[in-house]
Amino acid sequence: MTKRATRSVGTKIKIGLNFIGDLSSIGSPSITQEELDVTTLDSEGGYREFIGGFKDPGEVSISGFFVPSDLGQADVYAALESGEVQDFEIIYPAKLGAAWSFQGIVTAFNVTSETEEAIGFEATIRVSGKPSLNFGASSGLTGLTLAGTGGTLSPTFANGTHFYAFDGVTASSFTVTATAANHELKLYVDGQFKEDLTNGQASSAIPFNGANSRKVTIVAQETGKTSVVYEVVVTKA
Repeated sequence: MTKRATRSVGTKIKIGLNFIGDLSSIGSPSITQEELDVTTLDSEGGYREFIGGFKDPGEVSISGFFVPSDLGQADVYAALESGEVQDFEIIYPAKLGAAWSFQGIVTAFNVTSETEEAIGFEATIRVSGKPSLNFGASSGLTGLTLAGTGGTLSPTFANGTHFYAFDGVTASSFTVTATAANHELKLYVDGQFKEDLTNGQASSAIPFNGANSRKVTIVAQETGKTSVVYEVVVTKA
């Protein structure tokens, strides 16, 4: 029998525009239905009867490694301080074609230090209002090119391939061009939102800023469908 289970690797969560990085566990809204007892003296057979009341969207727990420089983690802490409702999105691997979108407040932020363990990070998001579990992935990119002297994209671009390397760049910066008609295209560099891309047009220059590599993420989404994520690790020669 063919197994239809999908690995969790590649699952991501955003707060606002920024991804929350270095996570090892991402929960989801846990919706429960309140029950109202409407049993009466003439309930048939002596059985209790119920109708549905309010639904509770529950909490989302996330955990991973504490990285103070990660903008997503910083946004989570800032959200805890402000107490304001934030927009969140959990994007599952493209094979599933599913994503959660919801609003919530951050109710807990915890940094853990234990012997023989890396410093950890945990947070809890209280979902506010109705969460949406969206099905049906966007059709995704039809083209992806990077421009930077000496760089080579590997493997060759294909719509269903979501992880790439762009190695051997000798220039001090590079650009990204993504093609996908009728999509909203967002560009991230090292997990931080950089800009909205225009279909078929090059991004602004992305400098290395002294680093040997940068991770580029392109999120493509059609209206009413779930996002598709493409990642490229760009490495200097």
